[in-house]
Amino acid sequence: MDVKNQIKSLLQQAELYHSQGLLYEAKESYARAGQLIKKNEGLIKNKNLLQTILKKIQDIKDQIDRFENESPTVELPKKIQDIIKEKFAFSRDSDAAALEGAIALAKFGQFERALLEFNELIKKDSLRVEAAKNIIRCHKALDTIEKAVSLYHEWLVDDFFASEQLNKLRVFFQGILDSKKIDVKLPEKTDTRLPEIKEMADIAESNEADMPLFARHKTTGAEELIDISSVGITMSEGARKGEVLEYDVSFQAGNVINLLLSGSDKDFIENLKTDMVLNDVQFYSPIAMFSGKAIISSISKIESGPKQGYYSLDIKTITH
Repeated sequence: MDVKNQIKSLLQQAELYHSQGLLYEAKESYARAGQLIKKNEGLIKNKNLLQTILKKIQDIKDQIDRFENESPTVELPKKIQDIIKEKFAFSRDSDAAALEGAIALAKFGQFERALLEFNELIKKDSLRVEAAKNIIRCHKALDTIEKAVSLYHEWLVDDFFASEQLNKLRVFFQGILDSKKIDVKLPEKTDTRLPEIKEMADIAESNEADMPLFARHKTTGAEELIDISSVGITMSEGARKGEVLEYDVSFQAGNVINLLLSGSDKDFIENLKTDMVLNDVQFYSPIAMFSGKAIISSISKIESGPKQGYYSLDIKTITH
């Protein structure tokens, strides 16, 4: 299917979903159509089409906001949340296990409880940056990114983070804002960026394709997975074979990346199985784009919370 027909099909899907009251699915289809238009502006004669789509997305967001304000989302009982938190805490280290448990809650759509957990973990220096990143990710998933921006300014003013920690957060968060076309520039705590981050950016500018997914930290010598903001997965079969599906990264723990898939992507979801290898994956970070492979760790349907009806997909990057 050529690009114009893909856009037409997505817009038809969006209108159908909207007419049936499937607001999240309609917004997702409009967003995917908008992404295709941006990438192929030269092929589109109607130069106002993108603005029309953006307006429709905003109208749908307003409808969702009104709906959620009128009908509060029911979350899982606390007892079930506790079981999720404990079941997915694998590390022997208690702090690391607590972080894993909080991330698991978020993956199951229990964002409010996850935020409570991350707000406790942020008090621990060893977990401060990772907890803060996950707080930002929760607000992104809840479409309350403005709250995360306000939090960042509080962290800046209160000297809650060391300069090195806050600058890592700034690079991470700015990448999310830029990818969402949100015109906000986060201030730095100092005028000096982290040497390893600047070095990575310089490498990306000089030879982006050869840049590794993992970077070795100068001080600790440990390999750290670069923060991934979104991924593109190429459909390998079916009617949409060859089409690239792009998803924002919801959460990241080590080399495991979590994605939220709308129920509208049924033809993709139905073909997914645990341990399945995805051979053509694009990884987008705030500083570069990488091509690689990933293996599916798990996939489950979210049964409650703001993302009810979505699917939570874990993929593990393959580096060798």
